[in-house]
Amino acid sequence: MRYLGVVILLTSSVCLGQTAQPPATAAQLKYFRFMLLNVGSIDHSPDAIAAYESSLVVQFGLSAQESAAIHSAGQSLNALLTQLRQSTQALVAGKTSLTSADAATLASINTQREQTIASLANHILNSVSATTAARLRAPGNIMGTGLTRN
Repeated sequence: MRYLGVVILLTSSVCLGQTAQPPATAAQLKYFRFMLLNVGSIDHSPDAIAAYESSLVVQFGLSAQESAAIHSAGQSLNALLTQLRQSTQALVAGKTSLTSADAATLASINTQREQTIASLANHILNSVSATTAARLRAPGNIMGTGLTRN
């Protein structure tokens, strides 16, 4: 019974210590888009994806859990990309031109992909340590502000 109090105290301090990360900015999403499309690619070989994921571990100093979070996000995106490709192929199959309804459907597919990428990026940011989240945001921040020359 006395251990229950210690467990509650430790659990509450862990929960209080973890705060939700702010959502990725538009510039940061550009990098997350690049990263997730590589990790979740339906066109790259499994070996190429594994090599890219390994490079992320080294580049950002990811723990095994953080690497797994990125891998899982990539797998989720891969499933969606496969589904969206099939839908797109079915939509354009045998057509020489697209109707406005077809164009609207394709725009909707694009929007769904981009919303999923944003959702997965924010999920990753909330699944990794604050330090790692800051490191993952850095490439997007650089892309957003550009590099200055002296």
